[in-house]
Order: sequence, then C-alpha cells, then structure tokens
Amino acid sequence: MKIDPIVLGHNQFMGVNHLNQDSARSRVEKFSNFKNIGKIINYSLENDVKGLMLSTHPKTKEILEFLKSEEYIDDINFYPMLPYAQGYVRKANEKGIMGLFNEIFGSVSTSKKLKILIKGGTGAIQQDAAKLLTTLIDVELIPFDDLNVKAVFFHNVFADLALAFDSEDIFGAYIDHVKDQYDAVPAFGTFNFVRMAEKFDEWGFKKPLIMTSFNKVGFQMNPSKEECEEALKKYDTRIMAMSTLAAGYVKPQEAYEYLGSLKEIESVVVGVSTEEHAKETFGLIRKYLE
Repeated sequence: MKIDPIVLGHNQFMGVNHLNQDSARSRVEKFSNFKNIGKIINYSLENDVKGLMLSTHPKTKEILEFLKSEEYIDDINFYPMLPYAQGYVRKANEKGIMGLFNEIFGSVSTSKKLKILIKGGTGAIQQDAAKLLTTLIDVELIPFDDLNVKAVFFHNVFADLALAFDSEDIFGAYIDHVKDQYDAVPAFGTFNFVRMAEKFDEWGFKKPLIMTSFNKVGFQMNPSKEECEEALKKYDTRIMAMSTLAAGYVKPQEAYEYLGSLKEIESVVVGVSTEEHAKETFGLIRKYLE
C-alpha cells in the first residue's frame, strides 16, 4: 500500500517539544483551541498533504471529533501510533479500573466490548503476550473506526523493548493482526534502526515500514549516523524519516537537502505549527525528496 510522502506529526498538537519547555507550554496554549489545529490541517489539505499521525493520546478523541464536525475527516489518511501506556497508568490512578474501562470504550457497543474483553482475558490467563497486544490494538483503534487508516505504528518505546528481547512472536502477531483486522500497513517506530532492520531481515519480515530518525547531525540515530545510512542501503525497508530537524539544530534547507541524498527514504513525518512554517517545510520536502 502506498503511503503519503508527507505526514503531519502530532507533537505540536499535544504540546510536545523535546528540548524547549517554554515552547511546549506555548503550543499547549495555542492548540488547546481546536480551531488552530483545524487551520493547520486545512492548510495542509489544500496543499495536498493528507497524512496525519496521531498517537492514542487522550486528546486524540477530541481532535477526531473536531475534525468530523469541520468535515475534514474524509480527506485525511490516518497513521495511528500505539499503545499509549502512560495514559492507562494515569487514568487508572485517577478513576480506578472501571473508570478507565468506561473512558476507553465510551459508546462502543456492548457486544464489541465483550469480544475485546474475552480475548484479552484469555490472553492474560494464558500469559500470552501476543494476544494481549492484539487486544490492546483493538482497544486503542476504537476512535479510528470507519476512518481511512493507512498504517498503524507500534510505538518506538514498546517496539524497542520487544526488539531488546528478540521477541519475533510479538512482531509477527502485530503484523498479522494489523493486516488481517484493519487492512492497514503494520509499521514500527524505533530509535534502533540498524538492529531492527537486521532482525526483521533475519526473521523474514518483508519490506517493513519503519519510522526512525534521519537527520544531518545524527541526532537520535543509533548506534551512529554512518551505520544507519549503511543499513538503509543494505536492507530492504520502507522508511518514514522523523526528527529531520534534529529538534531544531538543523535548518530546514539543510535538513531536507540531506534527506534528498538518501534515495531510500519514502516518507517524512513533520510537525508544523503555523501556515508559514508549513509552506516552507512542504516546499523544501517536495523540492528535495519528491
């Protein structure tokens, strides 16, 4: 399945900035007004950028409801990223297990709730991690029911943990479930691209879609920029580049000129917070990558 060459990231909408807390607080304030989110997404759609990545953050459900109300929803290709474990822990502490259950499922039909719970309960009894994972996928993708989901990303924290334990069965179960149940591309985030590419090749996982860091200064490229570039050429993978500006260390012109030199990169996920920023970013990506 073809994926979007440019995908809007979600960090700015969630108020995330990995280096600047003042900037993060400013984003929280700006994007607490969903109309500001709508402006960025509308501008992107008008410029033929239709991909949108959203983690299964608590704010995601509200964003999706807003997009439906503004009638943007049918024009967007979604790239959910899951699971959102931090949210589960916090909600369980705030509202208890039943409160957590009610909030996650919302208006989902009773029959679907029972189906998911039975499968998850069986997995827990059998200590079947793969079955528990597929249950978690079903729970977290509920807000995306009936939407155009192109790929489902396994969050880098969990993907790298499974990678550390050589958990071929976890990755295999994830791939099969996303393909069979959602007709979407199973995808993976990682900060360990070289190891993931090596292991997936060893396990026979063909042309995996991997979101990982590629930038001119080697920020978050492990074990090194050079080894990541070598692995990119050696292994048959599909790459969505992230951290392309190295958290602000690299100027956009330099960043996308560098990415353009890596012909194997298929897509770029970017965070934009203003129309001016979006115009510059989309133009440079198209100049050097498309």
